[in-house]
Amino acid sequence: MNSVKYWKNKALGGLELCRADHAGFRYGRHVHLDYHLGLVESGAQKFMHRGSSSPLVPGQLSLLNPDEAHDGGCFDEAGFRVRVFSLSPELVAGLAEELETPQPFFAQPLQHQPHLYQQALSLHHRLEQPAPPVTDAESSLLALLADCFALQHARPLDTPLLLRIRERMLAGLDQPHPLNALAAELGLSRFQFLRRFKAALGMTPHAYLKRLRLEAAKKQLAAGHGVLDTALAVGFFDQAHFHRAFVLAYHITPARFRAQMQ
Repeated sequence: MNSVKYWKNKALGGLELCRADHAGFRYGRHVHLDYHLGLVESGAQKFMHRGSSSPLVPGQLSLLNPDEAHDGGCFDEAGFRVRVFSLSPELVAGLAEELETPQPFFAQPLQHQPHLYQQALSLHHRLEQPAPPVTDAESSLLALLADCFALQHARPLDTPLLLRIRERMLAGLDQPHPLNALAAELGLSRFQFLRRFKAALGMTPHAYLKRLRLEAAKKQLAAGHGVLDTALAVGFFDQAHFHRAFVLAYHITPARFRAQMQ
């Protein structure tokens, strides 16, 4: 059984929220364009990152940077409920500047922080209500992120190669970006480029491009763009192909996600 709900708070730009119940499934390896703060409310999630596997359980926070490859699934047959804050890099950068702290890079994705867990869980529940008080939501989010920022202060470890390829792909999501063209731009053979890219991200350029397309599609759908227009804009050749890929990635149809985010 899988049930997924997405929504946003109009007063908190750059924030997307998700609550999902999962049983009998596994995520494939993927990345996000945003920072992700996740917590399991019940059950346990099998969290896989950089070759290691750990259970994500109540009392822990999952803190993921943009472009951080990971995967996971159900830890056992009982499944789990997860709640996620998805925070745009622009929102995080603005809050970091306001808090006079470096923009964070979370080197340890799992944090045993019972106090922060309860703080995040309470805020997520409040933001699920039809009309949470704006002032309370803003101050609570700022307080939560200030405490999360304090956990890590290192700068992001993006490599020039990754940044250059990422910007090229994002600027032309509807383009094919063949491996030989990406390699030639950096003066590398296809083998050299593929080896370095996989070492940096843990996934192939093709898989990375597909995920970028889906992440960009979520943002367009959340802004109210039509499903077909979004599919074509981000590089899917038809709506059916887009529909299948979106459901596989997010366990919700593009049309339903768009409706929830309105």
